[in-house]
Amino acid sequence: MDESDLLWASSADLHLASEAGLRELASSSIALARQIMQHTREGIVVMDARGRVVGVNPAFCRLSELDADAIHGCHITNINEDLHERRYYRQIWHRLQQAGYWQGEVQHHTRQGRLATHWLMLHLIRDDRGRVTHIIGILDDISRLKQSEERLSYLAHHDALTGTANRGFLLSWFAKVRLALEDGEQLALLFIDLDRFKPINDSFGHGVGDQVLKALAGRLLALVDANELVARIGGDEFVMIWRGPLKEQELLAKAEQLLDQLEAPVLVGEYELCVGASIGVSLYPEHGVEIETLLRYADSAMYEAKTFSSAKVCLFDSAQFARLERQHRLAGEFRRALEEDQLFLEYQPRTALHSQRLLSLEALLRWRHPELGTLYPEQFLPAAKDAGLLCRLAEWVFTRVAGQQRCWREGGGWRGPVSVNLSGLELEQHKAERLLELLGGEGVSPDSIMVELRSDFIMRRSESLLGVLAAFRRAGMAIYLDNVGDGRLSFSKLRQLPIDGIKLDRSLLSSHFDPVDQSVIRALLLLAQSLGLEVVACGVETAEQMEFLRRHGCGSVQGQLLASPMSPAQLERFWQEPAALA
Repeated sequence: MDESDLLWASSADLHLASEAGLRELASSSIALARQIMQHTREGIVVMDARGRVVGVNPAFCRLSELDADAIHGCHITNINEDLHERRYYRQIWHRLQQAGYWQGEVQHHTRQGRLATHWLMLHLIRDDRGRVTHIIGILDDISRLKQSEERLSYLAHHDALTGTANRGFLLSWFAKVRLALEDGEQLALLFIDLDRFKPINDSFGHGVGDQVLKALAGRLLALVDANELVARIGGDEFVMIWRGPLKEQELLAKAEQLLDQLEAPVLVGEYELCVGASIGVSLYPEHGVEIETLLRYADSAMYEAKTFSSAKVCLFDSAQFARLERQHRLAGEFRRALEEDQLFLEYQPRTALHSQRLLSLEALLRWRHPELGTLYPEQFLPAAKDAGLLCRLAEWVFTRVAGQQRCWREGGGWRGPVSVNLSGLELEQHKAERLLELLGGEGVSPDSIMVELRSDFIMRRSESLLGVLAAFRRAGMAIYLDNVGDGRLSFSKLRQLPIDGIKLDRSLLSSHFDPVDQSVIRALLLLAQSLGLEVVACGVETAEQMEFLRRHGCGSVQGQLLASPMSPAQLERFWQEPAALA
């Protein structure tokens, strides 16, 4: 027995040492080293040149949960075979022979069934002639460190509130899973936007809102398997990815079942809250191969579902693709449209129903596109938003309207009010002050401006928008609610709004003008009368509609029957007619 064997001798290894060998331990330095190794926290194993165990310290037995006698003489690769293949050990052995050392992770199942992770360092011991005599291994338990790393990794890749993946993990996960798809498999990306979450959050507070989000996220997570994913990418926006050979009808049916899950009430304390959602779906690889592209397409489909689809589920299609491509193109060209004066305004008169007297003009924004012809706001406002130019556009409209009013008054023309539709434009308190400054710069009083906003635009906005409207009203502007009868309308909120009148949507005066439309119009006229609001009927095209509106007390009208949108030059002829200024 050589000196290193004596160094690693333990009470469990006494059969390895002869009485003569024990006497050799008289050296104080060797005895001290022996005591240090016996009490060190790291597990230490000594092997011969072939990798057979010749000695271990107590820490190694504790960490490996093996007895010294049981492993003595065993090859190190035979000690733990349940987790690592023999190829893994061959790679270690090859590296050890080449470099003289190796370090890395090894694992084993504890007696309690827990997976323990250790850090193992192996070193070759050579004699004076360079021959390998022993291999020393040092073992350290890093299970807690691994758990901490895994927890930190989890927090870095998951939403802290809901436990779903975050956007960063969604992107990396998608990049990997798409490469692992089998023949016939596809990925369905569902963009889920909660419909009624913001009113709940505003009314009941963020604590209740958080509980609702956690409950709904739990429902989503219960509907995916290990090869699928749920991610929260916004305040009330989630993405779910399904994997498999799903056909279109099966996919839509499955999405509708998902909607049923989200429609079910959520119990938070004493509250029973219903949220619901709208879902847009895009497919990999049919609609695109990049996650950002699929997210954009699914978002577009979700908007279609929220706005136009009664089913609340919409699959992205080529028509939406064409609209997106066009919107992207217009967004790139919109700044030039502002700079090169491609935008212009037309004006449509509003007349009193009984006298046909001209009451006001509505400024209508148009884009004279050099290739696509005349474009209307619903065609280019989304592009202006993508270009980040909505605020600048609002300033342009106010400046042009004010400048036109000044010209009319200086030339002896129209002196009445002009209405401006701000639906779809960003309105904040400081921007309202800026718009009022622009009017003052043109010498135009705010009381000569009427502001119109879509009913659904106001109903889904927060207190900040109401503050803007209140500022306009204090300055003297009249406020009208547009598209009433088509968009969202809350009667309780209607009573609280700082508005002067409503405009009935032209869809109520459609070509068939059936009894249902007529009933809705009568109800809205009675509602407006009870609230002391003026009513403007838009889209009047027939004498029958005019007579119906007159009979039921509508005050004023707009429409092709009376006057189409006109340029300022055309208006000069219009208001010279006796009936126009009567």
